Amino acid sequence: MWFKTKKKVAKDPFMSPASRAPRYNSVARVRINGFEGEAVLRNASIGGFCMKSRTYAAIQTGERYTIWIQPERSANISAFELKVEVRWTQSSETSFSSGFLIVSAPANNHYEKYIDHVKITFSEKKGIPA
Repeated sequence: MWFKTKKKVAKDPFMSPASRAPRYNSVARVRINGFEGEAVLRNASIGGFCMKSRTYAAIQTGERYTIWIQPERSANISAFELKVEVRWTQSSETSFSSGFLIVSAPANNHYEKYIDHVKITFSEKKGIPA
């Protein structure tokens, strides 16, 4: 029997093992399937986001819903709706979290503008040039 040794891949000296894309948090008013209230939206990207709230939302993994989002006033962006698919949920006595895949976004680009606003706001708070 012959055994091959695995070739070592050259590591990028600028990337640490714990490196990953920046994560952004924002607070917005959200309405989905009977839930309405403030929620923290995390890890927003064109493909999806996570939502965390103190209140349970009656949603099921794998199901599709329409979610209404009203960004914070400083965003100067009108409320918008997204068609989403629930990828996962976690619930405890004190919090509820869920991950969403965006199935379709509004044609008016409000969601993309919101992501840009959140990135700029995050950069300003951290003193990073936008």
